[in-house]
Amino acid sequence: MRFAPDVILDLTPLPDRVGAVPFTELLDGLLREGFDPEGSRRVLEAAQARLGPGLLRPQGVDDGGFLVESSVLFPEQGAWWWVLQQGEERWRTRLAVEDVPAVAGFLRATALASTLEEVREAWPFDEAGWRDSLFAAGPHPAPWVEPSGPGIYRREHASVLIRSRTTSVLVDPIPLQRRMNHIGLAPGNLAHGPPDALAITHGHVDHWHVPSMLSHLTDASVPVLVPRVPRPNLLTMQDFAQVLGTCGQRALAPQWGETVHVGDIRVDVLPFYGEQPSPDGPPLAEGLRSWGNCYRFTTEDFSCLLLVDSGTDPEGRMEAVVERSRRELGPVDAVLSCQREFLSPFFGGLSHYWAALPWTRLRELYADHLAGRLRSATAGPAGVAEVCAAAGARWFLPYANGFEGVGRAIQDVGWGLGEPSEAACGAAVRDHLKALGVFTKVLDWSPGDVARFERGELRLDAAR
Repeated sequence: MRFAPDVILDLTPLPDRVGAVPFTELLDGLLREGFDPEGSRRVLEAAQARLGPGLLRPQGVDDGGFLVESSVLFPEQGAWWWVLQQGEERWRTRLAVEDVPAVAGFLRATALASTLEEVREAWPFDEAGWRDSLFAAGPHPAPWVEPSGPGIYRREHASVLIRSRTTSVLVDPIPLQRRMNHIGLAPGNLAHGPPDALAITHGHVDHWHVPSMLSHLTDASVPVLVPRVPRPNLLTMQDFAQVLGTCGQRALAPQWGETVHVGDIRVDVLPFYGEQPSPDGPPLAEGLRSWGNCYRFTTEDFSCLLLVDSGTDPEGRMEAVVERSRRELGPVDAVLSCQREFLSPFFGGLSHYWAALPWTRLRELYADHLAGRLRSATAGPAGVAEVCAAAGARWFLPYANGFEGVGRAIQDVGWGLGEPSEAACGAAVRDHLKALGVFTKVLDWSPGDVARFERGELRLDAAR
């Protein structure tokens, strides 16, 4: 059985009080005032009067510090919630921690069930919430191709299946994250049993979604590689290993630089630099960071770097990380990365990022924004070319640019915001590679396609 494509669901602990801060509304107000001190203070004071104390710091405009309180920058973990929505009907249930494993078990049972009766038997909630319409019988009309040999199997958005001759590692699955455009079209079918491991890159909602993971993790002993989180904060609101442990799932949080072996796949855990509130300037306050991992996978037949939304930030550059990996392990066959550019901290998709920066830095960045000097927090096409050069990569495969259906090319890497197509971004990468004198080949592929490596060559198999 599977959840109907219009069902929205979530199982998550929510950080205490952070949800009360209207980050997007405040950012819009600050932008409307042009970060003028007097006008910005009025925006913050009006919001504070409505929200109450303990969240905002209008005085940050005067002292140059943060515009939110420490309890927002470093929130306490709040309650667990189960959210289920279909059309106008919405169920939102607060869960005791001891009840979380039962809900996690239900998600696993649904993935394994063959009949609606089996799902109903596993239902852990009040019968009043049950609806037959929540579930769809039978396989997805356009399922993912089942793994049939070594290769990189492209799935929804930033999800890929890395397959060696014997082993599979699934990265960033989100087939049940229906708040993202078109994800309801994504298949969620399992292979013959769960993958041998999952690997998670970072905690943004288009990469980390607990119900989606559990739907693939029908065996609670399958390990999930997650970023190590020294301290939950505004930019990484959950300790990933702790969350999965509460769900009864085995989790591993290796440090950057460690190597993990999953079957015959070597997984090198690399730093995730980039996609922070600012790509340059002074480091963020201690403990404030969007913690993530990039990965290098090495199999008997190929190697690949998954760089997802990385780029450059005050703590480091991915080019340097890749150069070091090349020195230690040799050139890589393929690099995979998104191509979208995020002009942090004024990028709407990450509208809370501004709050992790002090007022003085925000004004500097806004001046850069007005002057057209604001740099992307992700690599973008130019940065992708530089990373491919550093890696000595033979091929570049775009991914993490959205999802529009199995076998359908990505026409808008901005998820419907009118940004360029993946093909156009690929053409820009080719231009930058040519200017660098680098011979990495940029391939065009779609979700559902498979990159197969045979006798040192890459062949693309298109989705059926």
